[in-house]
Amino acid sequence: MTRSKILVFAAFLVVLVFGCQQKMCGCVFPESPLKGDWTLTQITYGLTQKTVTATEAGYSETVSFGGYTGSGDYRQMRNGITVQRSTYKLSFPKGGITEGQLFFDSDSTQQSFRLVDNQLYLSERTPIGATIADGSTYEYSR
Repeated sequence: MTRSKILVFAAFLVVLVFGCQQKMCGCVFPESPLKGDWTLTQITYGLTQKTVTATEAGYSETVSFGGYTGSGDYRQMRNGITVQRSTYKLSFPKGGITEGQLFFDSDSTQQSFRLVDNQLYLSERTPIGATIADGSTYEYSR
C-alpha cells in the first residue's frame, strides 16, 4: 500500500511539473510599423492643394497607435483632449509595411497611410468602401 501511494504521488508530481510549463508556440508578433505617438505637422487640403502647419490650422493633434502588425489600439488627441479611441486593423494590399489601409472598428471607417522617412501620411477617413476624390492629407512626425 505504501508503494502504491509513492507511485501515485510521483506520477502526480510529474504531471504537475510538466503540466505547468508555459507552452511556446514559436510565433513572432512584430510591432505595428505605426506604433507610437505621432504629432501633426501639416495638412494639405485636397481641392486647393494648400498646405498649412498645425499652428496655422489652429490646433495641435497627436495620434497614437499600439499593437502588432495586424491590429491594435488607436487614440486621437486634439489640444490635449482625447477625441477618439478605437481598435484598428491594418491591411497591406501592395505588400511591404510602409503603405496600406487602416480599418477602424469604432465608426467603420478606413484610412490609407504611407510611411516615408519617419513621416506618417494619413488620408481623409472615409466609410469603408467609399472613395473621396480630393480629400486632405495629414502629415505626422514622431
